[in-house]
Amino acid sequence: MASSTRQALVAAKEALNPLLKGADLAFAEELLSIGNAISSSIQLRNILSDPSGEDKSKQGALNAVFGKRVSKDALAFAQTVSGLRWSKGSDLVRGFQELGVYAVASISSKNSKLSALEDELFSLRQVIDSDHELQQAFSSRQADLGSKVALIESLTKGKLAPEASLLAKYAVLATGAHKLSAVLEKFGKQVSEVASRLVATVTVAQPLTAAQLKKLDDLLAKGYGQQLNLNVEIDPSILGGVKVQVSGEIIDGSVASRLNQAKLQLA
Repeated sequence: MASSTRQALVAAKEALNPLLKGADLAFAEELLSIGNAISSSIQLRNILSDPSGEDKSKQGALNAVFGKRVSKDALAFAQTVSGLRWSKGSDLVRGFQELGVYAVASISSKNSKLSALEDELFSLRQVIDSDHELQQAFSSRQADLGSKVALIESLTKGKLAPEASLLAKYAVLATGAHKLSAVLEKFGKQVSEVASRLVATVTVAQPLTAAQLKKLDDLLAKGYGQQLNLNVEIDPSILGGVKVQVSGEIIDGSVASRLNQAKLQLA
């Protein structure tokens, strides 16, 4: 992935996070549907990914295609994404795809369903990998895309949660030259990346009460805009207070840390 595309994806996620606080699964599906539509249109893809193209032209194209099909928030976000610098059109498509998966995972986390989503995507991939007829059906060049979508919907309806069913559908739509199981594996890894970033390691000097744990859980959820999984570790050496680490970021409110800071100031 080119550096410009990596930077664009980081910027896009930063712009997406505030929208996810009040978003539902319908919003995530809109992002996936926009990516799928751009993938299906060479003309639209070229317009939106052209680094020399004017923002006004890109916004006009998005309004014309999606103005009546998606929400205002999804349309405005698509305009933001198209205004970023992507190295090529296919990167823009993959960007929307990854942002859609990221949105589904984040919404699942907010609803405490992220672990279940990981498990269901993994189980679905196992089912397809173990069934030769299913593999042939999804890889057949004779079968149209609509029939493949109908097949995955019949396989998942009533068996998987809406979040997993949605990703399964768009995995089929994103197959192209790739096998369905490979796309599902990629989606699963992206979901797992979100899960790993949403784990908070909490270090305390002594066990927290249920009330203290609930208060800390609520404070972190408010600060990060979504629910975190708390791993609590006991370390008497911190003396008191709380030390929290989330995806490389450390919030150190321990007594030991404050004493060390005081020593440095007095030195």
